[in-house]
Amino acid sequence: MALKLAKKVGNPIKNPVVHLYRSMIKELPKVLSIYDIDMSEPDARDAVREQFRRNDSVKDPVVTERLIQKGYMELEETLMQWKQKSQLMKILEGMKTGSIRKTPGKEGTEDDHFLRHTAN
Repeated sequence: MALKLAKKVGNPIKNPVVHLYRSMIKELPKVLSIYDIDMSEPDARDAVREQFRRNDSVKDPVVTERLIQKGYMELEETLMQWKQKSQLMKILEGMKTGSIRKTPGKEGTEDDHFLRHTAN
């Protein structure tokens, strides 16, 4: 789902990545209103753009197609209100801070240590 890949293809109507991106941007005001998210549209647009840029190094067309399908599913679930507000905030604010998921380091909790050593 690379924006770089989208620019190379040319016609945005024929490019599914650009079409998905534009669909998401078009629906942002509605999503912010439905879920009562206290975030400006430009900040939300930046979060969506960052989500796309996370995958800009993907070159495999099969993986790209799968990411596009997943993007449309996420958009549909959001518009159908099947998501919780906290799920959207995790995505939107996680992209602003640069980290969605906390990964334990070597100094993780005792539970992390236990899980790492019992998994093998």
